[in-house]
Formats: sequence, structure tokens, C-alpha cells
Amino acid sequence: FPQKELADKQHRDGLHGGMLWFDVVGGDTAAIKLMDNIKRPWTLCENLGASESIITACAVMTHANMIREDRLAAGISDGFIRISVGIEDPDDLIRALDEALNSL
Repeated sequence: FPQKELADKQHRDGLHGGMLWFDVVGGDTAAIKLMDNIKRPWTLCENLGASESIITACAVMTHANMIREDRLAAGISDGFIRISVGIEDPDDLIRALDEALNSL
């Protein structure tokens, strides 16, 4: 990786952020409920370029302007959740996400 050396210098203890996605059962209703129930340290945001951990319900946030058929064809289901992991304590992130998912 061309800039791994630079990233290693800039990231604490050689740890780098990550991004993942998953589907929640229940479509956009469940996705909205998850967004309503997620707590700090998570931040609701459509931008994935920050140092804080961000969670997005893509169907009702970043891709809300697309007609459903086009959005589904692009692989964005109604319950599609995207998270970008930042610099917060992993245990805090897991606890908050677990609590929000258990509220569904």
C-alpha cells in the first residue's frame, strides 16, 4: 500500500479506522429506529471522512433522493446501514451499537 507508512505515523498505535455495512431486518422502518436509538459515541452523518465514528441509514439519508428501484439495483436495500469506525473506544462503540440493535 503506497501510503501505509504515512498512515502508520498518523494513526495511534498502528490502529486504522474501518468501514462496514449490514442490513437490519425490517427495512427502512427498522433503519430509522436504529438511527433514533443510537447513542454516543456514534454520530449520525452522511459524511464518512471524519475521525469520529459515523452511522448512516443510507436508504433514508445518503440515497434518499433515488427512486427505490434504482437504489435497490445499486445494492442499497431499505435496511442498509453503513458505519465508519473512528477513534473512540471500541468497547463504547460496541456497547452503543448493541443497545440500539437490541431496541429493534
